[in-house]
Amino acid sequence: MHFETAVRVERPAEEVFDYVSDPESFPDWNSAVQAVRRTSGEGDVGSTYLMERELPGGPARNELEILALSRPTQFDMRTTSGPTPFTYRYRFASEGGATEVQLAAEVELSGVAGALGPLASRVVKRGVDANFATLKGILERNR
Repeated sequence: MHFETAVRVERPAEEVFDYVSDPESFPDWNSAVQAVRRTSGEGDVGSTYLMERELPGGPARNELEILALSRPTQFDMRTTSGPTPFTYRYRFASEGGATEVQLAAEVELSGVAGALGPLASRVVKRGVDANFATLKGILERNR
């Protein structure tokens, strides 16, 4: 399943990029993520992380890898193990003092979720949009 979404954050691109591209910040703004810890690298391309999530089907662990990192415009990551394989490609565009965060996502859904097709896609996108609203609130509150 593929979807795209975006959010405008009233903060400079460098600040938004630094926060979003740090997987260890995910538990702060992604409602499903319980914990993330780096398992290799220095936070650059090729670095890996272990992410623990709480999904509708129960707890899940994914290993993540940073695929691309170009401050302050690009951050790509993918799962290398675990349920619901995904690749997220974030783009950051400066707009005055604000930043447009764009996400292009590829998510593999299996079982019942996979069978639901477009409905599952809308549910996942709605969750990502809610997480983006939380991200916006955190970054704009910390002005």
